[in-house]
Amino acid sequence: MLYIVTKLVTEGQQKEFSLIGASEDKKRAAAIAADVYKDYNKNASFQNIEMITEWLATRHTYSFRKDKDHRLQLAITALEGEVQPKDKQLIFSAAAEEEELMRRVSQALFEGKHAAERRDGTVHSCPIEK
Repeated sequence: MLYIVTKLVTEGQQKEFSLIGASEDKKRAAAIAADVYKDYNKNASFQNIEMITEWLATRHTYSFRKDKDHRLQLAITALEGEVQPKDKQLIFSAAAEEEELMRRVSQALFEGKHAAERRDGTVHSCPIEK
């Protein structure tokens, strides 16, 4: 089996997707991905890098956010044959920050509306004073 290591770097509105390397050993692929993390996060401790290496070896994905505008996503994709099944083809699913914010706002508004309803089904609103 071959393990492909990829990264997605998001900085503001700019996104860069890269193929980092490949290995026939899963632990070696995790170490390659952890090296990318170490270069991206200069403040990472040895224990942190070891933990991330283990996480990548078991879960095959890792996401690190420096701040609102800077993010690193790492993935290890196992290739068993020439064509991957549909459920294994997706490497990253990165939603834009605005889309995620709008989803959360919509969810909060929906939950707030239901919390404002009375048990008998009537909705009471507060009058707006001018």
